[in-house]
Amino acid sequence: MIKFKYLKQKENDPYRNLALEEMLVDSLNENEIIVYLWQNAHTIVIGKHQDVYAECKVDEFIATGGRIARRNSGGGAVYHDLGNLNFSIIASRKHQNLCDYRDMLKKVLLFFGLTADYNGRNDLLIEGHKFSGNAAYVSKEDVICQHGTILINADISVMNSFLTPDKSKLKRNAVPSVAARVANLSEFCGEITVESISDQFIAAFDMEPLDKAFDKKKLNDLEQKYSSANWIFRGQK
Repeated sequence: MIKFKYLKQKENDPYRNLALEEMLVDSLNENEIIVYLWQNAHTIVIGKHQDVYAECKVDEFIATGGRIARRNSGGGAVYHDLGNLNFSIIASRKHQNLCDYRDMLKKVLLFFGLTADYNGRNDLLIEGHKFSGNAAYVSKEDVICQHGTILINADISVMNSFLTPDKSKLKRNAVPSVAARVANLSEFCGEITVESISDQFIAAFDMEPLDKAFDKKKLNDLEQKYSSANWIFRGQK
């Protein structure tokens, strides 16, 4: 029997959090689906193959104390602060139908009386406004990690001031700016907070706490990888 298990990360360091995600992917048991809930403080996360300097105002952002991280999946750049909740849904690829991120998020939001739509570009929307961007990657062991953001009470003005999306993409999608096409869930339901969404994720799928020991040296080594300029800038600096 497949069991849903959860891990709520208390730290908000992007390099530690991405390292832990990779550890979870590598240590998945056959009979479990892991939902990892985590947050980053004042961070821009870019896709695996993106050019950092094309996606954000690097120097200006770092000057404000911001951190830039590169994840293992493709997709676009996103801004994280403590008004945003990140999720990673980790499962054997053959069990993906049991934990599709769209179905899971829609079920969570129904508890708050909200109906989400999928736009076919890995985004989830409410009333035409994007509140979640998502991406995925598959490990060599055929484990899929679906991960994404949930905007709950994020500072969209900060997001808009540092991200520099491709203007041709915005034009194709008929939207004038990042700020115009995204919204926080708290705007649609005052009961929604980072904590209430986290709690409902766990309750909606009857999850059990994840009880797993991690190799501290391996975790530290992965954290060093994700925080290294070689990984973040990939020869661009």
